[in-house]
Amino acid sequence: MSPADPGGPARPAPGPAGRPTRLSGPPPWLWLTLGLFAAQVPLLVDWLAWTASWSGAEHGRGPALLTALALTLVQLLPVVFLLAGVVSVIPPQPRTWWVERRYKLQPPDPEPDGTPHVYDQMRRFLTLQAPGIELRVTVRRDLLARVYPGGWRTTRVGVFSPLVSLWERDREAAEAVLLHEIGHVRYGEQHVAGLGSPFTGLVRAWPYVFVVFGLLPLALLAASGNAAAPLLSAQIVLVVLSVPKVLLIVVSALWTAELTADGYAAGTAVHTAQQRALNALSQSPRDALARLYHPPVRMRLWFTARSERPLPQLLLVLLWPAAVLTENLLDLCGAALAYRLLDDATAADPTLKAVSLAHEQLASGPTWWAMLGTLAAWPLLTGVWARLWGWRGRPVATVSRALYATSALLPALILILGLLLAGPKPGAPSQADSRVSDAVTGAPAGGSAAAGPTLPTPCPSASKPAAPIRPEGLPSFDTPVPDTPGSPAPADNRLRFFRTLRVSSIELLSGSLTQAQGTADRLAHARWTLTPDGTLTATGADLPELRTTVVHDGTLVLRGERTRTTDVSATTTWVDARLHTQAGRTARLDLIRAATGITHAVVACQEFDSTVTTAARLTLQLEER
Repeated sequence: MSPADPGGPARPAPGPAGRPTRLSGPPPWLWLTLGLFAAQVPLLVDWLAWTASWSGAEHGRGPALLTALALTLVQLLPVVFLLAGVVSVIPPQPRTWWVERRYKLQPPDPEPDGTPHVYDQMRRFLTLQAPGIELRVTVRRDLLARVYPGGWRTTRVGVFSPLVSLWERDREAAEAVLLHEIGHVRYGEQHVAGLGSPFTGLVRAWPYVFVVFGLLPLALLAASGNAAAPLLSAQIVLVVLSVPKVLLIVVSALWTAELTADGYAAGTAVHTAQQRALNALSQSPRDALARLYHPPVRMRLWFTARSERPLPQLLLVLLWPAAVLTENLLDLCGAALAYRLLDDATAADPTLKAVSLAHEQLASGPTWWAMLGTLAAWPLLTGVWARLWGWRGRPVATVSRALYATSALLPALILILGLLLAGPKPGAPSQADSRVSDAVTGAPAGGSAAAGPTLPTPCPSASKPAAPIRPEGLPSFDTPVPDTPGSPAPADNRLRFFRTLRVSSIELLSGSLTQAQGTADRLAHARWTLTPDGTLTATGADLPELRTTVVHDGTLVLRGERTRTTDVSATTTWVDARLHTQAGRTARLDLIRAATGITHAVVACQEFDSTVTTAARLTLQLEER
């Protein structure tokens, strides 16, 4: 076939105007995936609120907190990516501008001598197959062709230099490549797939994001010997599992779209042209991540050769539901392991808690309900979907209603089992329950546990938490016999001023070494005032006012307590101290400082409670000013 022939082989005309085509293949799982991720946008708001609640100085800013924030960011990043995808759908013009600028796509220049050029032939072919699709070209060689939106109702196909070579060498195979891109238009997938797609962007960025925000902070935390590292073990497990979970859902939706477009090309192109196009694609250079969001060529060839048989069609419809089921199983295994790391329970109890959590997610989550509704309604909505995108393509064989009924058995059976079988009741919920549930669903600690609607429950009212009680087992200084009965007073009845010379020792009692070091850093620059009535105050040390309780041989035993409250938190600081006056102008101050912070918040009708305690024993050398 001559490449100069503008018309090519004769082909059937498109369907009658105004009569939309019935579509074959599975429902638009890409669009459903985008909608489910968009429903998780409130998690971003919850995460910001959680971050703000932990921004106070009393919580410290050590590597443990930063690592927890990084791990939460890893779990929320897919929501950020796909929220950007939602924004790029309405309106699509910013994405169009970005794609054409990045790939240097532009309208083809006309030939000056009037001779039909390869680009003219491609434009005529696209007009014949799908009127209204616009052609854009580039000299880049990293792809063959990709579809992308030109507007809400317009579509553009970007043609790269290797497709021009293929057109001149094997025009039928090159036409099959363009037909594959046209196949995406049947579902409006140019708005969620193709060039500039948030799905492909997520798959490309995910390994790097996981290393930078997941593995690297964990490695630094473990190397620092931080005492909080074991407390993050459960979230570490769940973050590691989030890698296959995210890739399963997104990649299966992308693979379904690609295999469906292959089926359209195989049913519309010249016989065996699609196989030759796929073989040419396998020889083109592609990076490893591009191979991830496109199915393997062997799989595509297998589906293409059997695109009209019932079994491959059924497998294609069930590819995305099977990925969701696998994700649920990963959640179950991850939650069971996380509970074992967090609880001092028997081996059976964590498993029961994980199953109970899985049952709650299944009954209240939107995924399986949305999936079942889509499968039930899709055979009736194909014409409406075609009119939505202005599709006037050639009619293709439709999947039978019996096949859709068969594919709907999977989500229907799972939902029936979830509704009929009551979840096990391992005991009263613990703080670990909330931490595992939030991490499994991708929510920040204390955030909204599920992306979709929950079972109707009374919404608790917000209230300030009560002041924390003094931690049990906190050491104190021995109380000597007072010199005189009654109200104690310092032996030297005058106003005295001190400054800290150095912090001689630090002993961690609870919390992390970083938090204890932060307390020591503040005390190292403190200024002290001892009043005649035995009150010791510190400037710049974040300590409560200390009052003398006992005086003996020039040694003062002091104690202080302070509580600070906000609308969602209460933090109490306790200090026991012993001040030894020494010869000259120096003194030694022994301190036991403990702080407990309680956070209680109501977010999306769900309560979040957490308690954090830090304690350290320090010795300071003071100098009188």
